Amino acid sequence: MNDKKHKTIERTPEQRAQHQAIRNAFRDWHPGPEELIASGAAAQLGLDVVHAPAEELFRQLKASREAAGLTLADLSARCGIDQPALSRLENGHTQNPTLDTLWRYAAAVGKRLVLSTEDVQNTRPAPPTATPPTAKRATARRNKTA
Repeated sequence: MNDKKHKTIERTPEQRAQHQAIRNAFRDWHPGPEELIASGAAAQLGLDVVHAPAEELFRQLKASREAAGLTLADLSARCGIDQPALSRLENGHTQNPTLDTLWRYAAAVGKRLVLSTEDVQNTRPAPPTATPPTAKRATARRNKTA
């Protein structure tokens, strides 16, 4: 028998309202990180979006450093970024690294940073279409004359 009790989360009225707004926004819409940012929903709802390809880039950079036999101290000397910042970058704790930081890290491990763009697919459901007012009037006229 499982006697575990569920922990109740205490939220302020503002937190409850924000939580409900997020639930309502995503009831019928399940966007990816790019679409959240492109649509403005991430900023509007106060969401921190961690992009999976960025995490993969950090894993690849760390693997490249380790494969080259470089320590964080070696890397720091090559690219001019301090060791704690490099560690945070590799472990995904840097929320918004600059392109310059990424470029310097990649160059220091013998890699080239390549950027590209692609269109983001819109997955937001289409709003329901309203019945034209003329169709309602025609139906009402038919009912009156019948």
